[in-house]
Amino acid sequence: MFDPSDDKYWAMGSQLNWWDSTLGYRPAWLTDPTQARQRLQRRLPLVLRALALIHEHRTVETSQLHALDPQLPANPRALLYMDMASMGLVDVGYPLSITGRASGTPGYTPFTAWRLPIHTTIEPVLDQLGCTPMQVAAIGPGPLRGARQYDRHNLMCATLSITARQHGWRTVGELYGRFSLLTGDPLAGHGGPDVTLIGEHMRVCVELTASANFSLASKFSRWDRMLAYEACADTHVVWVNAARTDSLLTQLEGLCRQRARHHAADWRVWRDRLETVDGFTPSPGVPRRADGGWARGQLARMVSAFGLDGLDGWRIPAMLDPGVLYD
Repeated sequence: MFDPSDDKYWAMGSQLNWWDSTLGYRPAWLTDPTQARQRLQRRLPLVLRALALIHEHRTVETSQLHALDPQLPANPRALLYMDMASMGLVDVGYPLSITGRASGTPGYTPFTAWRLPIHTTIEPVLDQLGCTPMQVAAIGPGPLRGARQYDRHNLMCATLSITARQHGWRTVGELYGRFSLLTGDPLAGHGGPDVTLIGEHMRVCVELTASANFSLASKFSRWDRMLAYEACADTHVVWVNAARTDSLLTQLEGLCRQRARHHAADWRVWRDRLETVDGFTPSPGVPRRADGGWARGQLARMVSAFGLDGLDGWRIPAMLDPGVLYD
């Protein structure tokens, strides 16, 4: 499996080399945009699933997308991805080569990653493809487009999401794990954990940390405030050391020892066994699946405002089914 922590990919730094569709240069490997649009319209549910995962995890490598959703292809040269790039729905990223002889063609690089464009908006393209306003809003800019973590960080988080799913957890990336959603308090803010593991009786929020800078103590303090919410009574926080040495793990362990429901973990141990330094090994149980009738409550309030009795006899459109975007 692709290992984003392998130093051979990051000799030139923790960011990837990105082809940006706004640069005005169209590589030869891009498909014809007219034909690409027609194909994407026919495969719109799959396109939406890919965009939702990319948006959720910010930077995702192709085999990671396939592991997160087996319906998505593992080959970066798959027509689905080529068409999405041709339409400007995604940027394409490759590791920088220390030799300077870098390839810029998907499938001919050590790996190929994807992100939503950061210098343009994709809403007009989604509208052309026939997306509903709800879908456009779900995959639109959101709060994560302006403040991105390093690509290495994002790819490591995607790997943690994959391995947690293999252990039976449901997971969400940073986009859907915001403090405001975890606590039910809109004033709690848009920050949040890098990955959230959702089990039957427990949530585990993962913070991937690579440096012990001045903000580390403030991050712990903020989590102390979040865990005090009643909605977070079943929540634990795992601080995963993403640094290349163990010195940070020692510091994380010390900060966690002073607090309840905080745990420190080594990257590889947590990735492989979901085990922390203090022996915390959470179990997912049988997580609940997404509620297919999630829209009925809001729709009932809407029809009531117009003086109607209720939703009896109403057909809820299939495009409101969360399975169209998320499994």
